[in-house]
Amino acid sequence: MPKEVKAGNEFLLIVSFPQNHMNGASRLQLQLPNGFIAEAKKTENADFKFESQKASFQWLNFPQDQIVEVTMSVTVAPTMEGYFVVKGLANWIGNKESLRTDIYPQVITVRAGDKNEKELQKSFEKTKITYEEFNSAGVACIRQVPFEKNGEVIVNLLVSKGDLNKYGKIQETIPAGYKVENIKSQNAIFVYNEKQNIVKYMWMTMPEKPKFLVSYKLIPTDAIDKSNPFLIIGTFYYAVNNKTLTIDILERGIELVEE
Repeated sequence: MPKEVKAGNEFLLIVSFPQNHMNGASRLQLQLPNGFIAEAKKTENADFKFESQKASFQWLNFPQDQIVEVTMSVTVAPTMEGYFVVKGLANWIGNKESLRTDIYPQVITVRAGDKNEKELQKSFEKTKITYEEFNSAGVACIRQVPFEKNGEVIVNLLVSKGDLNKYGKIQETIPAGYKVENIKSQNAIFVYNEKQNIVKYMWMTMPEKPKFLVSYKLIPTDAIDKSNPFLIIGTFYYAVNNKTLTIDILERGIELVEE
């Protein structure tokens, strides 16, 4: 996909599979940022669905003996601006095992569009994210857009635990060039891996509150490369019936507070 796009415009996203990479019942799923809307263009006989910001191509029998290429048109809301990440994965069955290939996260820059204030407000009303959406999501985790305070970057994360009461983990990959300090952990084990730029909060027993906030701060060092986009990629892990499940942590432009 392109490196950048102007808000309000669309771009073509292409995913190509090597010959016979998958077989049988298979699926490609792409996670798009809020404000991005996908429409299938080339499906290679897959069933296409776009729901909850996930674009899915599903095959009963993955095409064999050919390079498979699927495409979709992605429209960006006129209110968008900044750096955004598109992630994806492919699943299939091989030798009676569930197999998976992760697509390396792709970064796209959205430049300001040409809409006037009235058009922007109308579009914003259609695409803005509210607590109502978060409250209806069951198990969910969102990140407030990080903000600067006294030369440091504050990162707030709000967890909605649903019916969970045991294991849970937040794991975030942060930009290079920062040191990390915990601000609020909600009795989690806090771990910062400096070599891998990874922040973790781990619970063996989840907090009693149905929704709770954790926070950490990023302290800049002399090693920051300001030419690279400031991006945090996170995942929330939890256990149901002794099976570990995951959801992506979505970044949203709302102020996070505990109830």
